[in-house]
Amino acid sequence: MSIAQAHRTAAKHHPRRIAIFGGSFDPIHNGHLSVARAADRRFNFDELHFIPASRPPHKLKQHLAPFPHRFAMVALACTEHPHFVPSLAEAGEDFSGTQLHYSVDTVRYFRNVYHGHGDHLFFIIGADAFLDIPMWKEYETLLGLCDFIIANRPGIRPEAMRLVIPPDLMARPDAKKEAEYPSQVVAHLHKSIIYLLESVSSDVSATDVRRQAHRGQSIHGLVSARVEEYILKQGLYR
Repeated sequence: MSIAQAHRTAAKHHPRRIAIFGGSFDPIHNGHLSVARAADRRFNFDELHFIPASRPPHKLKQHLAPFPHRFAMVALACTEHPHFVPSLAEAGEDFSGTQLHYSVDTVRYFRNVYHGHGDHLFFIIGADAFLDIPMWKEYETLLGLCDFIIANRPGIRPEAMRLVIPPDLMARPDAKKEAEYPSQVVAHLHKSIIYLLESVSSDVSATDVRRQAHRGQSIHGLVSARVEEYILKQGLYR
C-alpha cells in the first residue's frame, strides 16, 4: 500500500463531525452565518451543511422565494467558508423543492450517508423552533437520531427547552461526553445530547431583509456581499 493510499484509508476512518442547519433561508442572512460560525468554533465541524427547506411543513401558507433562488443564495453565502456546504437534500428529484420534507427524514438521509465509525451528527436549530418541536413529525424519534445544538436568544431559559422534551427520553449525564464538549448542556437523552449555544444574538431577520429589498432600501450588512448582489440582480422580493 502506498503512503497516499494509507492516508486515504486513514481518512476514511477519521470520525467526522457533521452539522446540518436547515431553514427557509429566504434569504440566508448574516444572523444565520453568525450562528453557524459560533457553532463551528465550539464544536469544530468537518462539514456544516446548510439545507434550504423545500416546503417547510409549518410555513405552508407562507409564500417563499422559489427553491432554486434560495439554494443559489445559500451556495453564494457558503463560498467564503471552506467547510460550509450548500445542500440539495430537500431539493427533490426535479430540484424544484416543491415536495414536502420532514426533518426526521432529512436526518435519516444524513445518517445513511455518514455512517462511518464514530461519525457524529449535529442538528443546529434556533431556540424558537426547538420550543415548537413537539409539533414536528416523529419528534421523539428525531431527538434520538443526532445531537442538537440550540442557538439561544436572549429571554429563553434552558428550563423552557427541557419542558418540551418527553421525560422518558431523559438520561443521566455522561461525564465523558461532557468533557469532550465543555459547553452548556440542556439535556442528556438516552441516545443524544442537547447543547445550548448561548447569546448568538443578531438583530437581522429574513423578514427585515425582504421588507427592505421590497422597498428598494439597502440590505448592505444584513446579508453577505454576494447574496446582496444576487438579490439585486435577480430583483428578488421587489
